[in-house]
Amino acid sequence: MLYFMSNKQKRLQEIYEHLRRWYGIHTQTDFANSMRYSRNAISLALNGNEKYLTDSLFKNICEAYQGVFNLEYLLTGKGSLLTVEEEVRNEDLDRLVNPPQPEVPDYVQKLIDEAVRMSTRNELLERQCEKLIAELREAKADNDTFIEELKRSKEFNDTLAAELKISREQNDVLITQLRETRKELQTAIDDIETMKNQMAMMMTTPQPSTVFPTTVNDEGTIQLVIPDIIGHDTKSKKKLRDQVYALIPQGYIRGGRPIITDELMKEALKAFKQPKKK
Repeated sequence: MLYFMSNKQKRLQEIYEHLRRWYGIHTQTDFANSMRYSRNAISLALNGNEKYLTDSLFKNICEAYQGVFNLEYLLTGKGSLLTVEEEVRNEDLDRLVNPPQPEVPDYVQKLIDEAVRMSTRNELLERQCEKLIAELREAKADNDTFIEELKRSKEFNDTLAAELKISREQNDVLITQLRETRKELQTAIDDIETMKNQMAMMMTTPQPSTVFPTTVNDEGTIQLVIPDIIGHDTKSKKKLRDQVYALIPQGYIRGGRPIITDELMKEALKAFKQPKKK
C-alpha cells in the first residue's frame, strides 16, 4: 500500500525536525508539552491525520515559538519555513558551531592526508596485533596444557621406574637365594655321592659277623634299625635306646621305627658299648 504525505504533514515534519535540531525537542512528547497538546494529538498529526492537521495547530506553533516560523508558509506553503530573524540566527549558530576553517596550504594538506592514512594503517596494525595476541594466548594455553600432560607423564614414568627398581632389587634377592639354594643342593648331591661311594665300599668289603643288621634304602643310604641293636627289654636298655634316639634327626624316623645312617652309626655304637656304671 502506497503512502502519500500531504503538504500539511510535510510542513509539520519540517517544524518537528527544526525544533529537534535547535530547540532541544527530542521526542514527540517534548513537542506536545511545549505547546500544551496531548502526545496522541501530535502523533496523529505527524502521521497525516487531517483531523489534527488544522490551521489552529500551526497558529499555536507560531505562538509557542514566536519569531521562528513563517505562518504564511505553514498555512499556504508559500515562502520559507523560517522567518528572516530565525534564518540569521541559524547562520550565526552555524558559524559558532562550525567556524570557517582557514585555507590550508597544499603541503600541510598532504601531511594531514598522510597522517590520516598512517592513523588508518595504525588502526589496522592494532587490530592485527590484537588478533596475534589472542592467538598467542590460545597457543600459550595449549602449551600449558601440554606441559601439564608432560608433567603427569614424567610422574608416571618416575613411578614406573621406582617400581622397576624395586622389582629389580627383589629379583636380585631371589637370584642370590637361588644361588645359595643351588649351592646347598650341590652340597647335598655331593653328600649323596659320598654316601654311595661309602656304600659301594662297604658292599665290596667283607664285614665281621658282629655287625648289626643293616638295610640299604632306595637312595643308597645305609640304615640301622636301633631296636634290633639294643633290644626292647629292661629299663637300662630303654634308657640307652632313648639316648640313641636323641642323636637321630627327626627326618630319619620312618614308619614309627627310628633308623640311623652310617654317619651317626659310630656315635650310636659308641654309646652302646660304654661300660655301665655300678
